[in-house]
Amino acid sequence: METFEEAVEEGSLLAAAKNMGMSVSTISLHINSVEKFFNAKLLDRTVKGVKLTREGEIAYNSIVAIFEHLKRTKRAIKNLSTRTVKVCIGCVGVPIIADIQMGYRNIMPDIDIKVKLSGEYTCLDLLKQGEANIVLATFPTPLNLDDSFTIEEIGHDEFVLIVPPSHEIAKRKVVTIKDVLSYPMVTINKGYGSSYSMDEILNSPRGNHVIECSANDIFSQIYGVSSGLGTAITSYVLSKKYEEGNLVKIVKIIDFQDKRPIYAITKKKDLENNVIKDFYDYLTGRGRELLERYRRKN
Repeated sequence: METFEEAVEEGSLLAAAKNMGMSVSTISLHINSVEKFFNAKLLDRTVKGVKLTREGEIAYNSIVAIFEHLKRTKRAIKNLSTRTVKVCIGCVGVPIIADIQMGYRNIMPDIDIKVKLSGEYTCLDLLKQGEANIVLATFPTPLNLDDSFTIEEIGHDEFVLIVPPSHEIAKRKVVTIKDVLSYPMVTINKGYGSSYSMDEILNSPRGNHVIECSANDIFSQIYGVSSGLGTAITSYVLSKKYEEGNLVKIVKIIDFQDKRPIYAITKKKDLENNVIKDFYDYLTGRGRELLERYRRKN
């Protein structure tokens, strides 16, 4: 089946043979065995290469799904004994993860904590695929996860307007969405929570907005604001430290509010590993304490 998958993806028996270190005749025999198993012709073979038949498309999709399931099973078995914890965080985790990571290492120095920063939904995909054990992030919509996951709410974030400290909006006592749309904005590509807030504002009937600068990630977005490229809607928790460093100023929009819970998420299966369970418990407890610092006083 691996040979069949390789031949399909390469579109050639010769290319598959080179990649797998086999002869073309051996590749052909393997494919014959797969066709015999399914009792159907799966490939049209010509001098130009191979092409899936209609039956072959069904078989190929099934084989790909089987291999993916086997990979996930292998990762799940490995996670039962691992002493490495893989944590994927959204931007909201940046201000607190180093404290959590170093604090836990002081208690358990032999445990390896690996941290990956990504968009919220990418983190969730990595968790589902077994590439991450724990996710720390906030999401713009309710999470539709089944009961194979453990979800704990450990705090809240709020998406707010940030502007350069010298920006005209920073001097106003009252700011509305219409005011915000009158100035250039630094938007962010899809995949981060703040992009959904931006969509809400840009689709608002309260004004038209035509000038913007696009950033690939939330840190580039904040840097763009601090450099004077425009204003932005972003995470309060993440931007608070930048405000304390006088790089940006957080401004309240009176007719816009977007508060979201911050979640720690893991798979119940992963919690069968005592190392992952112990770190998850530490992360949720310490995370609540650290996030309290960022609770916005309105």
